[in-house]
Amino acid sequence: MDDLQFTYRRVTLDDLELLTAARVEFFADSHKELTDAQKADLYADNMIFYEETLADGSFTAFLALDGDTLAGIGGVNFFRIPPKPKNKTGRSAYISNMYTRPEYRGRGIATKIFALLVDEARERGCGKVILHASDMGRPIYEKYGFNMQKNAMEYYC
Repeated sequence: MDDLQFTYRRVTLDDLELLTAARVEFFADSHKELTDAQKADLYADNMIFYEETLADGSFTAFLALDGDTLAGIGGVNFFRIPPKPKNKTGRSAYISNMYTRPEYRGRGIATKIFALLVDEARERGCGKVILHASDMGRPIYEKYGFNMQKNAMEYYC
């Protein structure tokens, strides 16, 4: 089945609760060990984050709706780093929160949302788009030309 039955649109501040609930659902689906208290904290923290970043334009997201029901979602954060040869403006984007509800998977929803997010990054002049790929999402990103990097590291403080 294709994605023609779905409606795609950009989130607004009116979607704050839906966006935040979808983020918690994403983590609950991929991190089965989350407690109810952790989910509540995650909800509260993300509500603040989305309210601030949607208002200042440093984050946007797109929804896929089946009528009034959320089928999928994806978001992108915008930031700037010092310019370098492959990204002369330093404008960058980080795609996150790519999530399709299990009952809607395999219908092209993630591919369509991903295309909307990458197009948004291009329109904003981003020279670099990064993401963390799940095993499920990796084929979509690779088809789009994304490459795995071997030298990234993380530190949580």
